[in-house]
Amino acid sequence: MIAIYFSKEFYLHTPPMGLYHPENPRRLEIALNALHYSGFKENIIEVQNVKVDVNAQEFLLKMHDSAYVEHIFKLCSQGFEGYIDNDTYVSRGTCKAAQKAIEISMMATKHVLEHRHSLALALVRPPGHHAGVMGKAMGASTQGFCIFNNIAAATTYALHSGFKRILIIDIDVHHGNGTQQIFWNNPDVIHIDVHEHGIYPGTGDIHDIGGKGAEGTKVNIPLPPYSGDEDYIYIFSTLVEPLIYAVKPRLIAVSAGFDAYINDGLAEMRLTESFYEFFGRMLYEVSRALGIGVVATLEGGYSIGLRNGLPAMLKGFAKQEYAKFRIEEIKTSYAIKTLVNEVMQTLKQYIAI
Repeated sequence: MIAIYFSKEFYLHTPPMGLYHPENPRRLEIALNALHYSGFKENIIEVQNVKVDVNAQEFLLKMHDSAYVEHIFKLCSQGFEGYIDNDTYVSRGTCKAAQKAIEISMMATKHVLEHRHSLALALVRPPGHHAGVMGKAMGASTQGFCIFNNIAAATTYALHSGFKRILIIDIDVHHGNGTQQIFWNNPDVIHIDVHEHGIYPGTGDIHDIGGKGAEGTKVNIPLPPYSGDEDYIYIFSTLVEPLIYAVKPRLIAVSAGFDAYINDGLAEMRLTESFYEFFGRMLYEVSRALGIGVVATLEGGYSIGLRNGLPAMLKGFAKQEYAKFRIEEIKTSYAIKTLVNEVMQTLKQYIAI
């Protein structure tokens, strides 16, 4: 039911000059160890040869401008080791790792569309959701550790395969500005992004709803700092889940970031296993009800978020019994309820929730 794909080539993307960077190969070790010890060892598949019916480098041009793609590959071919902006680096192995991440994201999507798995997780790095058409997206000062956009590759592959109405859910604590930019004018891609307000990259306003002809397909839910499990559970129960049933997607694609976990290191949210298990179970229930599959690509998560949040999400999806929350019993703030109402008011002219 659940497949977890990874490749040792992801270790090739390493911080230059041996300097510390939060996005480093050890993230994979944390994630793999957590999966081993939480009962998902048999679900992990190390990929040697990726089999998809498209050329990965050509496919990149469906998401990114050719000048940007050529620039990145040129840096790798020249043996460049350094930073391309204030927080995003390229090393000798970056292009191999980033291309493999794109390939495995597409392969995971292919297998879900073929009903081989109910959920396929591409345990990839470098992450991708901040990488836009030209790299930096929507005025952001950096690419936020990202090289190529993995969830955009998964989504574009599904569209290429004839599946329309793809739903992206981004739970990374930072707004997926690159993903939003790539699909801004595409009405067949619904992008729901739940993120912390006021932090990098500074995008993801409630009123950013999509370009002309795609209005209402981009849904931004910026939460106040220190939001916790019940705040997230309230938002997903009252807004996100109804949206999924309203749009009836052919595939759910998840930008699976775990950096909103309390004390993960790069934000101020206070999530625990409770939300991630709830989210995994919600994914299972809506995908089963709609008769569709789920593909996910790893985004952020740098310590305890990967250790606890990642296996909790998978446990929620695999769990046979789960006590559903009753809306009236969820304790949340007036600010969160107001936020949900504002998002609904913004969207109601475009979609019946």
